[in-house]
Amino acid sequence: MRHLFTAFTILVLSCSSVMAQAWPDSAKSAMNAAGERLRTATTTEDRVHALRDIETIAKAHPEAPEARLLARTLGQKATMEAGPKAMLGALSDLATSGNIPDPQTFGDILAPMMETVGNMAEDGTLLPQAAIELDGAISALNDAAKKAGLPDAAAAISQATGIDGIGEKTTGLIGRIAKAAEIARAAPDLAKLNQAETKKFLESLVALLPAGAGPAISGPAFGVFTEQLGWSNEMFGESTNAMNLVADAIETGKFDHAAYAKIEKRLNDLSKGPWGSDTAKNFFKSLCKLIPVAGAWCDDAFQSVEEFIAGVDCGAITCDCGNVGGGLLAGPNTVICKLQEQSIINECTATKKITLSCDPGAKGPGANQ
Repeated sequence: MRHLFTAFTILVLSCSSVMAQAWPDSAKSAMNAAGERLRTATTTEDRVHALRDIETIAKAHPEAPEARLLARTLGQKATMEAGPKAMLGALSDLATSGNIPDPQTFGDILAPMMETVGNMAEDGTLLPQAAIELDGAISALNDAAKKAGLPDAAAAISQATGIDGIGEKTTGLIGRIAKAAEIARAAPDLAKLNQAETKKFLESLVALLPAGAGPAISGPAFGVFTEQLGWSNEMFGESTNAMNLVADAIETGKFDHAAYAKIEKRLNDLSKGPWGSDTAKNFFKSLCKLIPVAGAWCDDAFQSVEEFIAGVDCGAITCDCGNVGGGLLAGPNTVICKLQEQSIINECTATKKITLSCDPGAKGPGANQ
């Protein structure tokens, strides 16, 4: 596996240089408009829309100075800001309902997960072991859905969203993950292959990579790319954990709140991205100076995102009413406890927020509110 990782990383970091052409005035104007929206954005959603717009403009002019680097970096930044929040929001909905009764609910939960996985895969950051684990989780999820009379992941997402072509797109993504996992499972020791065998194996890896998958290994983005690769690898891992959580809920009819709490904590950490290191800070300062067209808003692209993201687990709320105690008042205190506990749950379910708390005179030692 170590040999495969080395080969894969070299392939991802390979990128051909092109003759630079000037940025058209129309592209500059559109980019500055998107940059202004980015500068004034107050929510993750608004920031991500602006980042994606700038990415699209840069992709449309690949020959312009540093356009490919700009598109790649801001595309990954958008994924890092949106992905954890979207995934945790979907799991939070499942935590509130506690089960998956129909294809619509199933698709609504899976759509943001698979969108995030797809965006990361497009960046060329799916490492071999992550591919194996993710492929296994998707297979287990589809098996659980089939047993429960639900459609497979691609069909559920298509049905729930109603977006033309999204079913085929999801099927294609799942197929690419499966192919990457197949290659990873059969990974040879490259040192033992002859020239022809090595060439054939590396060609199979190249076929899985998107065009322009990474920065040049000698370029200024190399250090930052490795940090982004590490982030993506952890995010793929949490994607696997999330799909396993959904599959378990389908099979058992119960939601594992303890497992959800672990995923929630990790996704909150990952939502900050790998942007705090000196390597990243120095690179982005250089990048902003290197690309004059991005000068007016470049710093705004790499500021911190919202520190906390959605993820209230209403189903885990308890006032521990079974252990209220109180002697002769135990009965009345238990009633008060249960009424207050239900009020907190109702508020949480309706607003995704918790402002109420358990009655201090009528709660058990295990109360968590």
